[in-house]
Amino acid sequence: MKLDPKAQDLDPMLVSGFFTAIKSFSKEVIERDSSMFQVDYGARLFTVFSGESTEFVVVSLGEWDSEVTSVLKSLHDEFETVWIKNLSRKKKDVLNIDTGFPDFREGIVQNLSFRKLSGSWVPYTFGLEDVRFTSSSGIITPLIDGKRTINEIVNESDAGSDEVIAEITRLWALGKVKFSSILSKEDIVASTSKIDRLLQLSSPQRAELERKDPMVIKMLPRLSMLFDGRRTLGAIVESISEEYEESQIIDVIDTLVEFGAIVVLSPEKRRLLLVKEATEIAVRVAEKIYSPEDAMQFLNAALDKVDVAEVTGVFRLAQESWNIDYDTRLYEGLDPRRLMDLYAEWMKLLAQFVGALDKDKILKFAEALTDTYQSYLFRRYSGHDLRGFEEFSFWLEINCVRR
Repeated sequence: MKLDPKAQDLDPMLVSGFFTAIKSFSKEVIERDSSMFQVDYGARLFTVFSGESTEFVVVSLGEWDSEVTSVLKSLHDEFETVWIKNLSRKKKDVLNIDTGFPDFREGIVQNLSFRKLSGSWVPYTFGLEDVRFTSSSGIITPLIDGKRTINEIVNESDAGSDEVIAEITRLWALGKVKFSSILSKEDIVASTSKIDRLLQLSSPQRAELERKDPMVIKMLPRLSMLFDGRRTLGAIVESISEEYEESQIIDVIDTLVEFGAIVVLSPEKRRLLLVKEATEIAVRVAEKIYSPEDAMQFLNAALDKVDVAEVTGVFRLAQESWNIDYDTRLYEGLDPRRLMDLYAEWMKLLAQFVGALDKDKILKFAEALTDTYQSYLFRRYSGHDLRGFEEFSFWLEINCVRR
């Protein structure tokens, strides 16, 4: 279901419903005998394999690896001919999709050679009593205590690195291992509406968490202000590093992630953040090249041409000032497709803003904007985040030519 332990933002049922609709449409535009097609949404690539009785949807990041196609087709065939061939509708309805078909789940991991576990992650187990043990289990399982990192388990065990990772991966694929400390310093973290309950003194959620981990409640008022949807984990840790140890901060953030009070921005939300920051930078640069009054006029002209509340509604406009609200709660519950629709609307707004600028200073504006993007935006985001943003360079160039 999810070969990436950090992929918590993607609901398999939403994906299933989305591709049920896509399949109906695809019959009109895709060869009827085609057993595979892809939909590229920029942030994610959806690959669909059509079988006799099921659709196999593979969600991946980056470019497609053609070598994996035959492996996935083989797994799909096995699933249809072995695992669900004689399964009744009643059994399908009560099947736990997160832990069902344990042997098949192991096979997926083994066939795809999944080895993306980070050495800094800390695995912890639950419900191991019903798991089939392997020759590696007796060596490795006792070391999985929720405190040791994967690197420490490798160093302390008599097994090799590949064997340790393979066993931990197997247990994770079976739903018997979870990980803490899986966030990287580059991950951008935002709060959800659930954090409000933890800040309310009378809430039962706060009382429960205070019993389990008082340190979370102690640090929460200071941390909650930093979960603004723009700061990276590294920046958050650095902000309060003089008050708390880094390990304490990471542990508290792990707990808040598990509780659902904060989330790591998904690829789609990272791209939304990028284009929002790009828009703010463009307007700030225009304030310097033209004037604050002119920049506000250009911004209002662009906003008048965009009729999407999730875009125009985040601008806080006053008589002599303005800002953008970066709170990501507006996007809670939206599927990846809708998020990418909003990304397209933001790109349209950015293009409309550049189109509204007076052309007498457009070259000076373009030069200043490019320098600012180069020094901040392109260093802050990865090449994957920037996919699709190159469209803006086209609009900028067109407006420079038209002057």
